Amino acid sequence: MDIDYILPDEEQKEDIERLAALGYSVADMALYFDMNVSQFSHDAETDGCIICHHIKRGKLTVKANANMKLMISAESGNITALQQLAKAQKEIEYKDFLKQLSDD
Repeated sequence: MDIDYILPDEEQKEDIERLAALGYSVADMALYFDMNVSQFSHDAETDGCIICHHIKRGKLTVKANANMKLMISAESGNITALQQLAKAQKEIEYKDFLKQLSDD
């Protein structure tokens, strides 16, 4: 079982999510928090670690929020939003399909 080298506080967890949503690298995040890069990288790349969870959550949240706004626009009849939403849904389905293949 892998361990968490770093246990971020609640404010740091929120900041990790925001930085991940903005696309910052793991090394940049470690530098931002003035944390050991190798320990932060370990925790960022290890499923089950707190930092990994919050990085994934941050990336997902920004995409999900954007897609939900697209959906609202599409439902109101915005054709461009409908096209963008369809593309986003296909990407999500493809990603899920690849994940299912790797799980089998």
